Amino acid sequence: MTQSIENIASVSEENSAAVEEVSASAEEMSAQVEEVTASAQSLAEMAQALQQVVAQFNLSDDRQAHPDRNAIKPGSRPAPFMPSNGNNGHHQPQKMQVF
Repeated sequence: MTQSIENIASVSEENSAAVEEVSASAEEMSAQVEEVTASAQSLAEMAQALQQVVAQFNLSDDRQAHPDRNAIKPGSRPAPFMPSNGNNGHHQPQKMQVF
């Protein structure tokens, strides 16, 4: 009889330890769920802000309605390239060194 009571006490202690382990795991999972929820909310806010920024650059139907608006006009030329070497675009030959 004493042996049975000791076995029951031992099993009870093991069950108690397992319940504590499960409880700790549940608390950890709850904290992780809170983190994921906060991250999801933050991502949703960032996505909304990004949509507003991208909407400023929307070229959808306006570009098709006025295709010549951004076209290069006949006879127009881009500005000539002028290197900023201080020589107005002219190359100055370098002197060779003799050893």
